[in-house]
Amino acid sequence: MMFSQNGLFKSLPFPITPTPNEAWGIKPVLFKIGNFPIEAYPVMLFLALLAGISIYIWQLRKDGIKSSNAFYIALFGIVGGTIGAKLPLIFMYWDKINSNANSLNAVLQGRTIVGGLIGGMVSILIAKRIFNIKERMGNQLAIPIAVAMAIGRVGCVLRGCCYGKETYLPWGIDFGDHILRHPTQIYEIIFDLAMAIYLSIRKRKGVRPGQLYSIFLNGYLSFRFFLEFIRVEKVSFIFLTDFQILCIVGLIFINRKYLFSRFMRREV
Repeated sequence: MMFSQNGLFKSLPFPITPTPNEAWGIKPVLFKIGNFPIEAYPVMLFLALLAGISIYIWQLRKDGIKSSNAFYIALFGIVGGTIGAKLPLIFMYWDKINSNANSLNAVLQGRTIVGGLIGGMVSILIAKRIFNIKERMGNQLAIPIAVAMAIGRVGCVLRGCCYGKETYLPWGIDFGDHILRHPTQIYEIIFDLAMAIYLSIRKRKGVRPGQLYSIFLNGYLSFRFFLEFIRVEKVSFIFLTDFQILCIVGLIFINRKYLFSRFMRREV
């Protein structure tokens, strides 16, 4: 549970700091302009968004794609991802919000990458229906998303959120409570960068339209499912956390056509 000077946030079952607290995290505040703190987390999120958009545009130019549909796909993906990153937290902690209205502010400061990925994916499908888009931009989206997620997780390391359980491994990190923990944020950074490299290699060898996006989502959701076992998260169903359930839902949705075809073959 996250250390905070505010008792309200100590009671929340997820790691959120409501205000810059230099006693928690590696470097939650990068610097100050007068008395105004420049927090590491929002700065890294901004850099992640900037890097993701820049790489996406570079990928489009490299692949010779000039269609305006690429803009709508990116726009819906960002908006849907933002909504998807927030909504699951509101549902997960609805009881907390109902019992204490101030908890809503804490929840809205948090976000979930798993929900963001699912929300972005659904929004892109909606955009393709609305604008009758036939092109598949997954091969241009996958690498920018992987890089952006890695940069965003740097903010998590500096802020001290999304940490792991206690560990005695030599690379454990003390985020402020004098307990060495799994640096699960760093594990994810390594995974995201490795995926970006792997996807780049696969793209050079040749892939089907949209294939890289499917590879990335399957890889990340599977990785995140197992990472949850060493993260500090509440168990909500048998031995699974809410995020593991989201991962399962996401994997089923991504592979729905394949699973349906397998089911139909058995029925026949």
